[in-house]
Amino acid sequence: MVKRISAVLLGCLLFLICSLPAYALPQMSYTLDPMHGYKIPIPLTYTVDKVILDVGSPGLNKPRDLFIDEKGLLYIADTDNNRIVKMNTDGKVLGIYGKEQGVVLDQPSGIFVDGLGDMFVADTGSGKVIHLASDGKLVEEFVKPESTLISPEMEFAPDKVIIDRRGYLYVLNKTDYSGFMMIDAMNRFRGYIGANRVPFDWKNLLIRLLATPEQREQLNNAVPQQNANLTMDSKGFIYTPTVLIDTDQIKKFNAMGENIYKKAFFGESSIDSGTLEVPYFVDLAVDQYGIINALDAMSRKIYQYDQEGNLLAVFGGQGDVKSRFEYPTSIVIDKSGTIYVLDRDRNNIQIFKPTRFAELIHQASQLHFNGRYQEALQPWKEVLNIDENYPLAHRGVAKALMKEEKWKEAMKEFKLGEDQDGYSLAFAEYRHDFMRQYLGWILLVAVLIIYVVYLIVKVMIRVTNSVIRRYGY
Repeated sequence: MVKRISAVLLGCLLFLICSLPAYALPQMSYTLDPMHGYKIPIPLTYTVDKVILDVGSPGLNKPRDLFIDEKGLLYIADTDNNRIVKMNTDGKVLGIYGKEQGVVLDQPSGIFVDGLGDMFVADTGSGKVIHLASDGKLVEEFVKPESTLISPEMEFAPDKVIIDRRGYLYVLNKTDYSGFMMIDAMNRFRGYIGANRVPFDWKNLLIRLLATPEQREQLNNAVPQQNANLTMDSKGFIYTPTVLIDTDQIKKFNAMGENIYKKAFFGESSIDSGTLEVPYFVDLAVDQYGIINALDAMSRKIYQYDQEGNLLAVFGGQGDVKSRFEYPTSIVIDKSGTIYVLDRDRNNIQIFKPTRFAELIHQASQLHFNGRYQEALQPWKEVLNIDENYPLAHRGVAKALMKEEKWKEAMKEFKLGEDQDGYSLAFAEYRHDFMRQYLGWILLVAVLIIYVVYLIVKVMIRVTNSVIRRYGY
């Protein structure tokens, strides 16, 4: 009864919070129930440390991409100002590149910086990837490569670019649905990676059977949904968000081009605006431990997932106050776990510092992912000391208890963590252990019961025969 009342009060509190106007909303974080998908409030995971507004004259104008290099310096593709801005994390401008160096940029939408400080700009308007030296001088230009696998009619409009350890460019072309173009240092086409497929649909199959030739032609022209961005972690794995699909919106590609990330629905659907809104992830930031921060331009929120695809936290939202966004377009993270979010419409960068609660979650998740469940037990317990309702911590504690063969305690933790599969596994081990420990006694009791039943039946038969003989029945 008490739990039911608490749930009702919590629901009323969430309703009142969601009813507040955006400017009145406090900073808050939450996660989602793994079974039912409802919101679970959690302690604050990130706080806004600083907002970078002033980058000189003119200020930012509809910037679309943000990059942080190995030294912790920020680079901004200042799209409508046709320039690249370099600054430190305190907001001090260290360089502005473009016309000042005699390089004409036209709607730069993506920026990547290598270990030497050289910049590679996805210059959408000019249809080139432009390589600039660390001082902003032009080094070379990559144009549409020649290949029989590329349609002559296809427009080359680079939107985002990264470079791997071999020096291959991976280019997201706005007009190409075949995946990322791989281009080598000699501007030669090396193939595609990360292509999406048009999903099979029974409805479309039925339409094909009943449709006219013109309608079937339209179905044949259906194209897969396009990737919105790409990023690379320290190990060389490529991550990408895909928009306008209802599953597998986040992908992680290995060297063979295979998606090795969890296949699931990421983010959450919402009807807050009065219509159904689905996640629209425009960028990903991956930290040194493999934790993914997915930037949703639809809800203006950041969804944080661990290496196995489990949701850790959600924060952000739409609004004109700190910790909220008007239209976020890019997200990066440094080695300390600090997050930087570029807002296109507010022309600023917000810097988020993790709280102690978030740091404990990340520490425990990393140990957990590496199979060091017992080492992860302590930080998971510290998480539960702060928030005893955090579901992933209960599952982490349960895994540690499983290693210690404490099946009954693990079952309890799996139940609190809403993990049915884990609970079933712990129960199976508990049952197996129980049978192994008490099988001898169980068999002995069973034999005794059978023997007692046998004696009772034997006595009953004897009594019955005696009655028959006595009374002649």
